[in-house]
Order: sequence, then structure tokens, then C-alpha cells
Amino acid sequence: MFCRRCGQSGLVRVCSGHWLSTTVPHCFLAFLITVILCQSRLDSKAQSGTALGFDPYLTISGNFDFGFQATQFYAPHQDAVVGDWDTRVELWLPPYRTNFSWAPYLRFAGIDSSKGATGSWFDNALLSAPGAGFQLYPFSLPYFRETNRTLGDIFGPVRLFGEYNRVDYWGTANTWRPTDQIRAGMEYWRARNVNDTRKPLWNEIWTGLYYQSANDFSRNYDTAVFANSLRFGARVPRQGFISTLSPYVVVESSFTGHPSYFWENRLLLGAGLRFTPPLRYLPDGMGWLNRVVLFAEYLNTASYYYGSPSASVPHYDVQAGLSFSIGEWYH
Repeated sequence: MFCRRCGQSGLVRVCSGHWLSTTVPHCFLAFLITVILCQSRLDSKAQSGTALGFDPYLTISGNFDFGFQATQFYAPHQDAVVGDWDTRVELWLPPYRTNFSWAPYLRFAGIDSSKGATGSWFDNALLSAPGAGFQLYPFSLPYFRETNRTLGDIFGPVRLFGEYNRVDYWGTANTWRPTDQIRAGMEYWRARNVNDTRKPLWNEIWTGLYYQSANDFSRNYDTAVFANSLRFGARVPRQGFISTLSPYVVVESSFTGHPSYFWENRLLLGAGLRFTPPLRYLPDGMGWLNRVVLFAEYLNTASYYYGSPSASVPHYDVQAGLSFSIGEWYH
């Protein structure tokens, strides 16, 4: 998940507060289908695990979200079906991913809305069309894999990155918007026991601290972004279908160097219900599908760190949809 207005990946709704869109363009759908179909041929050559591709040399990872959003924290009756995709094709350098993880990558990301041209610009864009970057996982060194595994397990998902993205907001009315973006900094993704119905507790954590050069309306955005998201839930383990249902709480926060943008500086609190089927029964060769969630949740603005919107701007959103990840998106 990421914010269509700033283009950052993550589980948090920075900027106007919308998750993202669901009418996937044919070119991207063809790309995804090709990846999945080709995987059956790659399995015989790839190492075991959740990586998708020719692990540990070249891998594909991605996160996808599709669903209904009532207000998007933008309009009382926005009522849009939206979806997003954020994928990376990663070329791991010696000594390769399983020994030390550092790699150049190509990024493909975008959003699309059921409202099409009648919808908002931030719901209809290619946010990385494509992008190119370099990433490094400092806690993937052999010391943290072999000697100090506890520290490596906790901080292993820390990702340092720098990337350049081409951006395209669709429609002639948006040709004036920025078409280039640079992002650089740190992010941390971690998903625990999301689809493991044998475990009573699960969580998803994302945090990011990075510089961003442009947003959806300014080429001189030039600011630091600090954003965080936590989803924490509980289930009754080992009870068949009952174990696939899980209530959870949500905490999201975003803070930027632009105090006049109230939508970038706020705290969201909420709760939801998930259906999370166990993935351990997937056929051989589908271990790369590592997270599948059907969800419905309510979010409310608990506080604005700077300023406040007009009375017409909704303080809440209701969302429902599907979210899934492939490869090692959650490292």
C-alpha cells in the first residue's frame, strides 16, 4: 500500500489519505499474469523459500490492494473502488541475496479508480512508470544471519534505498503535474503470523523515514517524511474456519516538513475484521504467495499534528477489500 499523492510505499495513508485504486490497466495485468505463469518454469531452478524468480540472483516482489473506500478522507460520498500495485524486480549482487542483500532494482507502481476520468487525479496515475533504484539490507550481513540471529531477526527488514521514479498522472488536465520524483531513506516492513491460523496473535508493521523531492502538485516538495503503521490482531487458533477470522486494531501516523498540509500530519485510529486463509496448504511452487487478506475496517482521525481541515472534509473512512503480497515484499 502507498499514497498516490506522494508515491511512497507503505501501509500508511500519507497525503490525502487514500489507499489506492482497482481497475488495473491491461499492460500491468499482463505483466502479473506472465510472472505467475512463468513461475512454474522457474521453480525447478529457484531455491526453496518465498522468493519469486531466480533466487538468489534475480527476484520479483510486490504488494497489491483492491477494494471499496467510502470517503478516502477526501469527500463524504467518494464511494470509489480503488486498487494499487507496487512491485520491484531486483538484481542481487555478489555474494547474492541469501548471503548479503544489496541490489539495483526496477520499480513498477500505480493506482487506478473505478471512477476513471471523473475521479480524482491521485486515484489515476502511474507512480513509478518505471522507476530505478538501489537498496541495501544492512542487517543481512553474515554476522546477523549466523552469530547474532536475534538482532538479525528483529532488524532484518530494515531497508536503505534511493530511487528515481517517472510519474504520470493520467488525463490532459494533469499534464502540468510533476513527472519526476526522487526518494531516499529507510523503511521497515514486517508481517508476522498473518495467515498462520495456528498462532493466536499476528501483526503488520511498517515505518519509513525518507526524503522526497516532489509530490502531486509541486516539483519543489523537498521534505522529509516520517510515517508509521501498525495492525495488530488476535484469533482463536486451531479451530478451523473460526481461526481464519480475526478482529484487529489499526494505528497510523504521518509527519512531514510541511505543517500547512494537514492531510500529511495526523494520527489515525481504527479497527477491523479480517479473513486470513492458511497458506500452508498451497500447492508446491506457490510459496511466493506469502500474504492474502480479505478485510473490512473503520478508520477515524484522532488528531491533526498541524492545522485542521474544513468542516466538509471527512474525519473517517470505511474500507473493505483484498490485499496480498508476492515474493519477499515483507522481508
